[in-house]
Amino acid sequence: MTTYVGASMASSHHSTMPRRWWETASALSRPYLKAHGQTLTDLTDRLTDLQSLGFDAIEVFAPCKGGICYNGLDSIDFYEVDPAIGTMTDFQRLVAEAHARGMAVIAFLNLGYAHEQFPAFLKACDDMRAGVDSPEARMFVWSDTGADVMQKPLAPHFLNDSHGNWRWNDRAQKYFWVKWEGEKGGYHLPQFNFGDPGWQAEVRRILDFWLRIGIDGVVIDAVNWYIDCNWAIARSSMTDVINGFDNQFSQPEGAGGFRDDPVPWIREGGFNCVMDYAIKLWWEGVDVIRDAIHSGDPRPIEAALRGYRDRVVAAGGVCYIDTPNLRDATLAARLLGVATVVTIGELLLDIGDDHTDWPPDERRAVTVLLAARRQYPALCAGGTRTQLSTSDDHRYYAFVRTPRDDGMRLLVVLNFQPGACELSVDLRGTAITRLEDIWTHQVHEVGDSLSLTLPSYGYGIYAIRCSSQQ
Repeated sequence: MTTYVGASMASSHHSTMPRRWWETASALSRPYLKAHGQTLTDLTDRLTDLQSLGFDAIEVFAPCKGGICYNGLDSIDFYEVDPAIGTMTDFQRLVAEAHARGMAVIAFLNLGYAHEQFPAFLKACDDMRAGVDSPEARMFVWSDTGADVMQKPLAPHFLNDSHGNWRWNDRAQKYFWVKWEGEKGGYHLPQFNFGDPGWQAEVRRILDFWLRIGIDGVVIDAVNWYIDCNWAIARSSMTDVINGFDNQFSQPEGAGGFRDDPVPWIREGGFNCVMDYAIKLWWEGVDVIRDAIHSGDPRPIEAALRGYRDRVVAAGGVCYIDTPNLRDATLAARLLGVATVVTIGELLLDIGDDHTDWPPDERRAVTVLLAARRQYPALCAGGTRTQLSTSDDHRYYAFVRTPRDDGMRLLVVLNFQPGACELSVDLRGTAITRLEDIWTHQVHEVGDSLSLTLPSYGYGIYAIRCSSQQ
């Protein structure tokens, strides 16, 4: 294992991004480079196109040298870029080119398990067989019988032994703990022991190493499953390091997805973003926006947002989410799905798509929506949303978006019906007197209600002009 010896955890690096940029960013792109045979150079060459589409952040998935499981998350060396996608020089060039365009770069890192050929694991196996108590041996979890049961005092936030297995290792003559079996290659992935101070120190070194390259944030994979982790360990080994650098995005991937309250990940864990699993929980087939479009009833969206996203924002964080699974739907329905994610107060995450096969109409519409986010911070992940009554809330969804800082408020109206509809929005008590369509600039002088016609799966966004604050 390559050993990185960093300086102090305090960083002299100063971010060039806007303060708390994740609250006002338009969209993140997460390509799976290794899985799709692409390189960091390919991604760098695509930055101009991604920016023209409206993306202003890149999430580099599994950059560390490793295997092929889970799109490359099974690391062999945390301090090297995987040769399949390039070199550290290529990574540094990507960061520099992105920053020159005002785009953020995030690293998606797995710190919970390693490849079975991870050098420290191989040494740990030899030491366990020889009866040697070594720093490497303490980095993993072992059993003589394969029948030991680990405690779960902080479940569901830290799940420990749920869905895991003991696996026999001939080299160690011991069982080692595995949560992730490795869906490719026929090998098992040894889980790290976060109860070990030595591994905690190594995690600090890994994060310090990547943050010093100049990235703008870190997504840490599957934190719920980190063995013998707790809030204090998560803080000292992960988020204290990240937050010691300037203006850094941080997310514990999977947090909030296992019936665990997402708010403690912000308040106790020190992260500033969680994925919105109340809206979309892919491993259980939950896709609230997709279902709302299929059923024509948007009411479950508001309920999900109030119970999850709004509470995270109130605690000082944000949520992000990818678009609903509507690939087999009409273009209008797909665009309503994108428009819903763009307007409700989520940071849009686009996963694994190279965008080259998008139909021109879809590409154009998404570009227009993301441009609106850049122009109007009220649409972005920070800020609040106030639902307004419509002529039929079973069919339409309307709300006012207010940015976290002072700025222009917006009224959003979404039609979840497969045909054109005439509808109205109740404006009583809002003090809204004048609205301007953000795209056509048509002005509506309004009183107690706004009446409008929206096309099939259509949507409207209106700047609130000449009104007192709600």
